[in-house]
Amino acid sequence: MVAGRWEEVFAAYLPLVGDAEAFLASLDRPLPATLWVNPRKATSESFLAYCGSVGLSPEPIPWYPGGFRLPAAQRPGANLPFVAGWVYVQEEVAMTAALALDAQPGERVVDLCASPGGKTAQLALRVGPGGLVVANEAQLDRLAALRATVDRLGLTNVLTTWADGRRLPLPAGVWDRVLLDVPCTGEGTVRKRKANFKPPSPGFRKSLVAVQRGLLAAALRLVKPGGVVVYSTCTFAPEENEAVLDAVLGDAGFVEPWELPGLTAAPGVAVWQGQRFREDVVFAKRFWPHLNDTGGFFVARIRRTDAPLPPLPGPFRKAALPFTPADTKLLEPLRERFDIEPEAFAGRAFWQRGHRVLWMSDAGCAPLPEVPVEGVGMPVAELTHRGVKPKTFALQLLAPWVRRNVVELADLAAARRFVGGQSQNAAAAVEPGYVLVRYGPFALGCGLYARGQLLSQLPKGLQLEL
Repeated sequence: MVAGRWEEVFAAYLPLVGDAEAFLASLDRPLPATLWVNPRKATSESFLAYCGSVGLSPEPIPWYPGGFRLPAAQRPGANLPFVAGWVYVQEEVAMTAALALDAQPGERVVDLCASPGGKTAQLALRVGPGGLVVANEAQLDRLAALRATVDRLGLTNVLTTWADGRRLPLPAGVWDRVLLDVPCTGEGTVRKRKANFKPPSPGFRKSLVAVQRGLLAAALRLVKPGGVVVYSTCTFAPEENEAVLDAVLGDAGFVEPWELPGLTAAPGVAVWQGQRFREDVVFAKRFWPHLNDTGGFFVARIRRTDAPLPPLPGPFRKAALPFTPADTKLLEPLRERFDIEPEAFAGRAFWQRGHRVLWMSDAGCAPLPEVPVEGVGMPVAELTHRGVKPKTFALQLLAPWVRRNVVELADLAAARRFVGGQSQNAAAAVEPGYVLVRYGPFALGCGLYARGQLLSQLPKGLQLEL
């Protein structure tokens, strides 16, 4: 899309934005890179100390604790904190959906359209080890990104499922909160994909609206009376936002006011192209790009009533192979080799699907009957031809309790080689075999040590040229 044509592309929205000139100008500015620090593995102080040592210059996001902005020229996902699971890169305004949901410790929450997993992670951190997040993704090719996020951030209270969210066979009316960040036309992401942005066709938008309505109806069925559903999109179109709320909510829920100090928002649109929507849609928030120098986003916080809803439509797709409680014999070689302190496994449950991979979760995160479960917590170990191999993300999470067979890399160049998937010479007082590799404060993951050579065992998807 050629710069300067935004007025033509988004002409219909200009009467809604308040300051059309500022809105159009914002679309041609680079979008700031943003991230938040993962408290499971790091603190803001440790992240800032690293940034100072390598010349990065993050600025705190004032309304999001642990969130930071980086200049557009700096790559937030190409550094050691990313590899070690210290940070999650997420567009700033997308962070608002989880805050609007306001999940509390110990709650049971559903993220109905979860990939790539940033909002799932926010929810998992909020509900804590006593809570549960069911993270569902309909598209198989996006499921891997969701699983990678859960594992890299060390989240053991997440149950990942693969199903059409409109037909996910979870128990109805029992979930505390449901997050619904629906598939949409993505107009609000135009700042980060200007070169290949194409306006959606009316037919494509119409097909998405049907999906969005079905998903919102499903979310209302899942949440308990008095519970909260958050409906969000990254598009400007009232057809995908206020009109969906107007068509689906009926007596089953209402949009309620909510506040997010530090961010400027416009109210929901009451009238669009001659159609007047239900009065409460004005309590939704529209984050136009020029208001906070972000992408565009729409968020509505919905309170469920006790009005009855029809049952969930079928049929359901079950998982090919269910998870069952695990024989923890795969865990014993890890405990012995790495001399892992017992408290590392306190409050954990272990699962298997087949006999080759051991999974670990918090005690309250367990497979649910009739649900197509694809992950329970995170994988810990795998039986290979070399014996029991620890998973990189599990070693990262367990690193504070590992007391043996640790390779400490001597310098940044060695860390870069390891993260890049290269082998290298390394003198270390460890036994041959799998090792935990560290560099300074970073637990980088699994390596294989033999005859003075260290071979990186990082998953290919995590390997980076730093």
